[in-house]
Amino acid sequence: MKTELLFASLLFVACMSAQAQTSEVEYRPFAEEGKLWETQVGGILENIYCNKIDGDTIINGETWKKVYNYVGFPQFNYNYYAAIRDVGQKVYAIAKGNNKPRILYDFSMKVGELVKCGMEGNVFGCLLDNDEPLDSLFGFRLKNFLKLECIDTVKLLDEREHRRFKLTLLESYKERILTADTIVWIEGVGSSAGPFLPWSPRPSIPSISIYPFITSHCSIGNHSICNFSRFYEITKTTVLTSPQPTEDSGTLYDIQGRRLSGKPARGIYIEDGKKKVMK
Repeated sequence: MKTELLFASLLFVACMSAQAQTSEVEYRPFAEEGKLWETQVGGILENIYCNKIDGDTIINGETWKKVYNYVGFPQFNYNYYAAIRDVGQKVYAIAKGNNKPRILYDFSMKVGELVKCGMEGNVFGCLLDNDEPLDSLFGFRLKNFLKLECIDTVKLLDEREHRRFKLTLLESYKERILTADTIVWIEGVGSSAGPFLPWSPRPSIPSISIYPFITSHCSIGNHSICNFSRFYEITKTTVLTSPQPTEDSGTLYDIQGRRLSGKPARGIYIEDGKKKVMK
């Protein structure tokens, strides 16, 4: 627990610096014509799940982008899935068979803010406005909340900087602040778990024999935008772990991760990756 609190402190300081650097990055829209998401599980063609934006539709006098999905080859099971639309820095979606817009992503969130998780007709995950009641799933109230831990930037395959959001799912991961199950959003791309799964953690692999690997890819036409590795790529503006001892054993750091020339007279410091206190 002490280690996790230390990690959280380091991450918080890094995120404050990163957020200042990301405030001027141009917003990258999510709903763009021709955008294609592919998620591959297991390495065989039949396990490629795709979502593609194709054309417009008018709903309540507003223009929305239509999303279709299919499994495997594009000519099989190519069905209308949802309508999506960027409004400011929020992405809204309307599931097939429904007429109520729900928040898919909120890229206007600030570090430390919470947002309620919902479910749109058991089709895809969504977020809830503050005044919306909690959704039910199979008769049970969803009580999951996301907390935004960090915002930084990452350069994608289109050679452009995109803002990246790192969140935790509080109900299930309250005590696991920094784990492989961190939820990551990238502006213009969506979530690491898939474009319509904004509050699902990165898929765990329970058995290498069942799920050899899971990969995701986003593109427009012949131009690649993002692959799965970009979601968890470590950048210069992100601190994910406490300083670790190298061949320079005995190096000292303060709790912000800055190197010290000697032990402080009082206070907390880090030596060989361990937190110590001078009283």
